[in-house]
Amino acid sequence: MPVQERTICAREKHPPKDGKGTEARAIQSLPKENPVKKLLTKIAWMVAGLVLACFCSATSHAQATIAPDNYPRLNTVPYTPEAVKVDFQGNFSLPNEVQCHGHKLAPGKYTLMVKTVGKDKMVTLQREGSDVVLHSRPVTPTSVSDQGHSAVLVRHGPGPGTHTLEGVYVEILKLVLFLDESGNTKPLDKMFASVIRLPIS
Repeated sequence: MPVQERTICAREKHPPKDGKGTEARAIQSLPKENPVKKLLTKIAWMVAGLVLACFCSATSHAQATIAPDNYPRLNTVPYTPEAVKVDFQGNFSLPNEVQCHGHKLAPGKYTLMVKTVGKDKMVTLQREGSDVVLHSRPVTPTSVSDQGHSAVLVRHGPGPGTHTLEGVYVEILKLVLFLDESGNTKPLDKMFASVIRLPIS
C-alpha cells in the first residue's frame, strides 16, 4: 500500500506528459470567460457607482438645506428688497366702465395709491379686495388742464363707445402719471375724444 500511495502522489504532483500533451488538454478543458458576462458585470458596477454618487449628493444637499450656515456660499449676493414708499393715497368713483392696460374696471368706488418702487412710480387701484397694479410714465404737467386738485383722467375713446383711464394727476407730486394712452392714438380720437377729470378725495 505505501508504494501505491507514493505513485498516486507522484502522479498528482507531476501529471504524465504523453506525446499528445495531457497537460495541455487539462488547460483547454477549463471554462472560457464569456464576453457577455464580462460586459454585464461592468454595467452592474457602473450602475452601482451611479446610485452611490446620486445618494451621496442628495444627502449632502439635504444637509446644506437643514443647516445652511455650515456651508459657505461663494456665488450669492445678499438680497436687499427695494424700498417701497407710499407717496399718495385717495379715493375716487368711476361713473361707468373704463379700460386700462387690458384691465376692465367696473363702475364704483376705488382707492388709489401711488408708490415709489426703486425708481418707478406704481399706481395701485383697490376695489372690493382686488388690486390692479399699473406702471406709470411720470410727466410734469404742461397745460393748465393738467393742473389743479388731484384727479383721475378718463378719456373718451378709443372709438365712440369706450373709455380709457389715461392717467392720474397728483397735486402734491406735481406730476401726471400716464397709465394707458391707447385712447389717444387714432386721428379721430385725437380730434374729438375729450378728457374727463374725476376728483380724488
